[in-house]
Amino acid sequence: MAHLMLSDCTIRPLLDDDLPEVYSLIGDIYREYGMTLVLEDEAEQHLADPGAYFRAGGGEFWVVRDGTDDRLIATAAVYLHKDDPSTAELKSLYVHPENRRGKFGRTLTTLAMRYAKSRGRTRFVLWSDTRLTAAHALYESMGFTRCGERDIVDSNNSHEYGFEIALSN
Repeated sequence: MAHLMLSDCTIRPLLDDDLPEVYSLIGDIYREYGMTLVLEDEAEQHLADPGAYFRAGGGEFWVVRDGTDDRLIATAAVYLHKDDPSTAELKSLYVHPENRRGKFGRTLTTLAMRYAKSRGRTRFVLWSDTRLTAAHALYESMGFTRCGERDIVDSNNSHEYGFEIALSN
């Protein structure tokens, strides 16, 4: 996939050199909500080697870099479900606090949805910690509907809401 430009930023697939900044960004966002990023948690297995994890099933993990200082400011990934070939899932959508409400979340979600649709997926889902209320507002503004709740066995005692949307032809 070619690099995409958004304002003065570049959206591109993850490189191994990005990982320290990816972990730093996600860790900072977790702390913002009173959580801790523990890569050893089973719920975080996709972050141990995210490029390989998502690409192995035909998905992708993207990063957004600021065009002025090359700082990593956002991430997103799409997972293509093997057990349900109609479904794709948004994972790891994280946007630096200084860059929120600047369309990065919406743009990355749309990118992941288009990617999934281009691979024949007709249903797009995601799970989001109940503490991330601004993200829930974004998803609902994009037409997602809430489709369930679940508890996650992790170091943060997470409880998540599910969201889904149909990918039209």
